[in-house]
Amino acid sequence: MKYNQLIEALAEITSDEVSEASSILEYCLDIKPSKIPLIKDKDLDEKVLLPILASRKTGTPLQYIIGKWEFMGNEFIVNENCLIPRPDTEILCEKALQIVKKGDNVADFCTGSGCIGLSLLLHSSLDKITLVDISKGALEVATQNAKKHGLENKCTFIQDDIRNLPREGKYDLIVSNPPYIPTRDIDTLSKEVQAEPRLALDGGKTGLDIVDFLITEGLDFLAPQGKMLIEFGYDQGEILDTSLAKIKNEGKIKDYQILYDYGKNPRCLFIQK
Repeated sequence: MKYNQLIEALAEITSDEVSEASSILEYCLDIKPSKIPLIKDKDLDEKVLLPILASRKTGTPLQYIIGKWEFMGNEFIVNENCLIPRPDTEILCEKALQIVKKGDNVADFCTGSGCIGLSLLLHSSLDKITLVDISKGALEVATQNAKKHGLENKCTFIQDDIRNLPREGKYDLIVSNPPYIPTRDIDTLSKEVQAEPRLALDGGKTGLDIVDFLITEGLDFLAPQGKMLIEFGYDQGEILDTSLAKIKNEGKIKDYQILYDYGKNPRCLFIQK
């Protein structure tokens, strides 16, 4: 199989065939994207490529096939127990890095692969973090990623529903990418997204079960002057803006801001208690 044949095969599976081909060559055949022009006429290893194409045809995300993916410039282990890291989530991370400092008590709620919380450790002077997820499988992935990056001694792992945690008002910063897709919409998503863990996708009837908890009762997790960053769906900004304006007027938070992703969609809440 030659490069153009790989592109043609992927075009029957995805609209992002060039990018996927580049990822397959880089991760599976150890060919850097810059070297692709040099191998376009060479035979590629079909023993590696054909099983990948077969799995992609069934809807298995490429990231799960490869078993790893990049986030904030670092590689993280991923599998069917956790969400796949996405570039838009880096908006949340970048904002967190602007405000986090050494000695802060920080938690990553609904941590999944751990990519958000571990990225804070990798890119700042932060010296500890608590990673929480309801899923045992997800927390195992986060643990593997902490070990991969030599961060396990800086992490506390908790398997629980965040709604069951003691609200001790101790966190200076909470970051979270919770489930936020309405239940009714799950079955309309692409096969690739449906292959991700439903527990990490399904946000209940409105999609905002966990988000609403965090911006109300969840404020009790924060220390005085504590801050919270929460990812949400691109079409949920208006309703959250209305809710937070009311919460601010009631004096429960000092201020809030809605951050936009690379596609200029509302994507993340920044809340200051």
